[in-house]
Amino acid sequence: MNKRADTQELSSDTIVIATRLRQNAEVMGQFLETQGQSWLETDSIETVVTAIRAEIGLVIITEEMLSLDHNFEKLVDCLNEQPKWSDIPVIFLLKNCRHFSSSMSMFESTCHQRSITLLEIPLKRREFNSTVRTCLNNRQRQFELRDTLSQLHQSNQALENFSHVVAHELRNPLNVVTGSLDLLERSPLENQQQTIVEMGLRTSHKMNKTLTTLLEFSKLESRQNLIFEPTDMNLVMEEAMNKLQTIIDVHQASVNWNHLPVVQGNADLLEKLVSNLIKNAIIHNGTTAPRVMVMSELRADRYYFQIIDNGPGIPSEDQSEIFKLFSRVGKTRVEGSGIGLALCQRIVEQHGGHLGVDSELDQGSTFYFDLATADILNA
Repeated sequence: MNKRADTQELSSDTIVIATRLRQNAEVMGQFLETQGQSWLETDSIETVVTAIRAEIGLVIITEEMLSLDHNFEKLVDCLNEQPKWSDIPVIFLLKNCRHFSSSMSMFESTCHQRSITLLEIPLKRREFNSTVRTCLNNRQRQFELRDTLSQLHQSNQALENFSHVVAHELRNPLNVVTGSLDLLERSPLENQQQTIVEMGLRTSHKMNKTLTTLLEFSKLESRQNLIFEPTDMNLVMEEAMNKLQTIIDVHQASVNWNHLPVVQGNADLLEKLVSNLIKNAIIHNGTTAPRVMVMSELRADRYYFQIIDNGPGIPSEDQSEIFKLFSRVGKTRVEGSGIGLALCQRIVEQHGGHLGVDSELDQGSTFYFDLATADILNA
């Protein structure tokens, strides 16, 4: 039975056979039917591309298809455009290996080499059946991974929405408590009463600050909803210094930086990132004269930044924990919300980078992250 490919019939268990020789498709198709497999035939590379984008199970393509027009380039481009979870299996059928060199070029051109299999015509039934089954099993695991990632994303989104609602709803009653304590503090009170009210005020202010940071964390949306444009990191540093000046003066700290580059990013988020990292380097420092140095260097198409301090350092067993929400570790007893570094990590990830730390006890810490170079042409 000859089945011409119809994009309406494509599904996750579909096998598409791409060949100009219908007889080959018929023979393979009849064999696949005996194994309970669903298949469709096409002689168009455009249909193959459509099928791959529709997330089918397997592509079987014969060598003569690669020599037509720009079929080779179209297929490679399509394979490289797959989502991160996808690595669709492709079986190339070669006759006397006449197009072996072209097929090897595909191996070098695509980043999905692991799922490309070469078989020689005439096919051996047992080998062909085993290869098809292995490919389909691997593809099924990919679909399971996709579904798991989707569930995790939905779960994380629900948790973030919940935290946003809770933080927002808690602010109103907290403001009432803070206002009431503020009025009590202005009233005539005995020493013990005054101490209790002041303790309550400090706690309420701290809670309000934590809720504000939590709201900032939950408001960070996907990259598509943010404006990324050429951003001068020198201006970002100056803005951060203006907001941190009181903390710098209180701790008698020094903050220095070399000339910083222009990057592709969101200025508001990058100011939050830099402010949080420098503030942490100062208030968790523990020395009488905290020193912070900000440096950058170009590596390939990204700038790598380092924020170096002379603080107490972070134990190696704690370095993977500090970026988690509400995590407080290290030698110092300075209290914080436990949200700041998690916020920093999310900002860097939204810029396509990575945030990490190198540190040794009594040797200070170096927080590092990377940002893309400015896309001047598209600015």
